Amino acid sequence: MKKAIGLILIFVFLAVVLLGGMAWAAKYRFTFISHAGEENPFWAAVYRGAQDAAKLLNVDFMFVRPKEEGDLPAQLSQFEAALAQKPDGIITTIPHPDMFDEVVKKAIDAGIPVICSNTDDPEGAKGNARLSYIGQDLVQAGYFLAKKVTEGLPAGEKYHFLISVGGPGLVWAEQRAKGITQYLDEMGYTYERLDTTMKMDVAQSRIQAYLQAHPETKGVIAVEYNHASAAKAAKNLGYKPGELLIGGFDLVPEVLAEIKSGYIKLTIDQQPYLQGFLPIVQLYLMREYGLSAWDVNTGNAVVDASNVDLVLELSQKRVR
Repeated sequence: MKKAIGLILIFVFLAVVLLGGMAWAAKYRFTFISHAGEENPFWAAVYRGAQDAAKLLNVDFMFVRPKEEGDLPAQLSQFEAALAQKPDGIITTIPHPDMFDEVVKKAIDAGIPVICSNTDDPEGAKGNARLSYIGQDLVQAGYFLAKKVTEGLPAGEKYHFLISVGGPGLVWAEQRAKGITQYLDEMGYTYERLDTTMKMDVAQSRIQAYLQAHPETKGVIAVEYNHASAAKAAKNLGYKPGELLIGGFDLVPEVLAEIKSGYIKLTIDQQPYLQGFLPIVQLYLMREYGLSAWDVNTGNAVVDASNVDLVLELSQKRVR
């Protein structure tokens, strides 16, 4: 009798394990192919968002990126490799206007839906077969940033600005720069672009040299997070907090610290958590319910002295 009860208990245990495993097995596999990785504080928030969505919806999620940030040929090769694995959906950044056109169409033709996150083709759906874009409207964001940075300047006066471009030629950098220059042109301000690279120490050196050579510069507007480098350069040159108008994008720790110091006027948060979370949700809804993809502008959240403490707390959790 005891032996029979023991066998029954074993069978019950195995049934629970097997059925439980079947119930909790991930139904779909999604792959996120990015030009940057989670060691970058910005991309850590994207990664966290995707992880949270995958856990919530019980889907398998793989994040793939080049060893070196911005290695686009490597990213393209990783996309090709992902196709061979036949995932249920792909999320990708499109940091080059032409390089990813063919491979995305190849995926779509194979029945694998592709959602674009963070960086889109300059022509949107006309330029690439991706089904939707989840990210910031880059041109509009650049325009908005320039307007906010220069807000409060006396009307009718002419000022000169430096535009920091950390990734010249890349879609995200050029689109934001386009919006910035559109606004500065409308206001009649003069400006000069400077290739600052994505290395903050190099950017600081180049910006500092420019400011020394052009003391008439009223402010520095960055298409990336090099406004933190501009703040450090301003300190080294003896500027007082707020004397040089400085603004840019994203919430890396150095940026938040310089907002608290008063050297950065503001930064624009494109809310990267949403750029990870929402693509997973879209792919799931497309697969599970046959819904179509839709574009999402993740916005222009202004972070300045009024809310930096709250955002700093959230950024440490990789949510902002």
